[in-house]
Amino acid sequence: MIPTYNRSELLKETLQSLVAQKCDDDLFEVIVVDDGSKDNTRHVVNSFKDRINLHYFFQEDKGFRAAKARNIGIFSAKHEICLFLDSGVIAPDNLILAHRNHYKGSDDDVLIGFSYGFDEFEVRNEKALLSLYREHHAEGIFRVLAQNNQYPDCRYDHLHALENGYKSSRFPWFVFWTCHVSCKTSLLKDVEGFDESFCRWGGEDMELGIRLFSAGGKFGLLSTPLALHLPHDKSAEYAKSSGQESLKYIIDKHSDISSDILKMNWSQAILLSK
Repeated sequence: MIPTYNRSELLKETLQSLVAQKCDDDLFEVIVVDDGSKDNTRHVVNSFKDRINLHYFFQEDKGFRAAKARNIGIFSAKHEICLFLDSGVIAPDNLILAHRNHYKGSDDDVLIGFSYGFDEFEVRNEKALLSLYREHHAEGIFRVLAQNNQYPDCRYDHLHALENGYKSSRFPWFVFWTCHVSCKTSLLKDVEGFDESFCRWGGEDMELGIRLFSAGGKFGLLSTPLALHLPHDKSAEYAKSSGQESLKYIIDKHSDISSDILKMNWSQAILLSK
């Protein structure tokens, strides 16, 4: 499931990587929900409809409504697992099968995936990573990235260093970030999906993670394969400011969780979970 807004070129790269998945087409569907784009997003989506099982939904631009967009995808989904990717996330050709096989072999309800180049607020080494992708494209980029550690997901080492493992974490929802994450569709529907009150960047995914955990959802990690998060324009100042506004809402909504815990950044919470 991919929400998008005026990122047609990034979306094209994501869809191309999903076309290349090494699994039968009937094992997955791709749902793109357009949050009112004014570029050529619809045209890009239509160009893939004869190559992949693809569904496109459009909602009028009424401001930032990623939560509502994702809910359209959730409640339209026909498969047992929802995999969330952002526009500009490149999936290695075994990503769909990796998620599917993990759920078949575990009792997890939620699966946290990782992405090369992903940071909480901004992408590190943006120019170098883009240059590397332009040189190697999806066919070769993952072989190159696997041979160096210059573009790590900011969460990867922290989570794998937990003494008792991520499953024992008291706050697994701190890293429920929808750039690359999956969940059982039935559980998403049970908790009524994303809170559509969020109308700014940040927080709606973590807040959903809190409710999934409170509903008894078991969280796991998909260590490999990693996706690739292509750099795009994003203001760190805006993200941090918007995140603070969202945090105030989450604290008010989840008064059963200490506000001191919620005010921690994710890395502090992970350390506390050891």
